[in-house]
Amino acid sequence: MEVKKKISISNAPYFFSEEMIITKKSLNENQLKFTYQKQLISDLDNKHKEWSKSINSKF
Repeated sequence: MEVKKKISISNAPYFFSEEMIITKKSLNENQLKFTYQKQLISDLDNKHKEWSKSINSKF
């Protein structure tokens, strides 16, 4: 019992919110969405760079 008291009294910041619960499934789905969006942005950035090079070479 004393160990639990020491842990709960600790001033360490909480990693998880006590007010919000997210399921592991939801967390994984959000991570997949985030990864997909990062890839889309990266692809779009590369397309813009290629487009910019082609525009600059015409002028």
